[in-house]
Amino acid sequence: MAAMKTVPTVSPIDGLVSEYQHHLLRNAGFTSSTCRVRTFFIRTFLNALFQTKAPELDLQKITAGTLLDYVLRQSHRWSPQTVQSLASALRSFCRYLCSTGRVHADLTRAIPAVCSNQRDRFPNTLTTGELGHLLGSCKGKGPAQKRDYAVLLCLAKLGLRAGEAAKLRLEDIDWHTGTLRLVATKGRRERLLPLSSELGGALASYLKHERPSTAARTVFVSLLEGRSLSSEGISAIASSAFKRAGISGRRGSHRLRHTVASHLVQRGASLKAVADLLGHGDLATTQIYAKVNLPLLRQVAMSWPKEAQL
Repeated sequence: MAAMKTVPTVSPIDGLVSEYQHHLLRNAGFTSSTCRVRTFFIRTFLNALFQTKAPELDLQKITAGTLLDYVLRQSHRWSPQTVQSLASALRSFCRYLCSTGRVHADLTRAIPAVCSNQRDRFPNTLTTGELGHLLGSCKGKGPAQKRDYAVLLCLAKLGLRAGEAAKLRLEDIDWHTGTLRLVATKGRRERLLPLSSELGGALASYLKHERPSTAARTVFVSLLEGRSLSSEGISAIASSAFKRAGISGRRGSHRLRHTVASHLVQRGASLKAVADLLGHGDLATTQIYAKVNLPLLRQVAMSWPKEAQL
């Protein structure tokens, strides 16, 4: 008699993490990279709280005390920025458990705010001259130069995230109205952005003359194979441009996102306008750019009236 094959079963922790990941992707609208980070933290937390191969999970063990104790213990192992990410993941997970009826109370308030000087730093931006030099390093007549120049303009003029540029589709560009629609965005906040003549010209030049024939509907593709570029591929284009231009410091697409926001604030744009451009769901996220509005700060810091002087 042939031996019966054993069917591998999914552990309760794996099952719960998988369901939470599905919720993040399908309902909350998070990107796959954000989901990987959050599920890593949640899996680590659950493995610490329960036995890895426990036959079932008593989720009532997740209390204000266990959450606080876990965050405090990890604060001795990880950097403040990493613990901030952990705390955000735990808050999200607690909301999920409560909304699905797995626990009776929302425990998000039990997770402490993690202090970090990260938000107190000025954004890492480029000067106008550095930005011009960076863009100039990609100008050329070759296919790669035209594609990369269009990519950099999307990052440096519209503040797109690398993932947003990678998921930009041909039908998202409306040439008649001069607009660009972002659908596959973080948090699924659709945005309609203006298509400047500079960016429109760069995109048209690349699409008409250099983009290979391919079934892919994304705007930016590999020139050799016609495959859609990933967010990592977009970031690599930005990093290479920084290197060619000889610009020191952080080399990546997010530095260009900081740059466009900072330059807009310097020119007097409101934080609400910058938040709408960048797709920030919370205006507090945009607040860091208020620090770079030096002309406005000088107006605020006027001399006190004589009656107020000591």
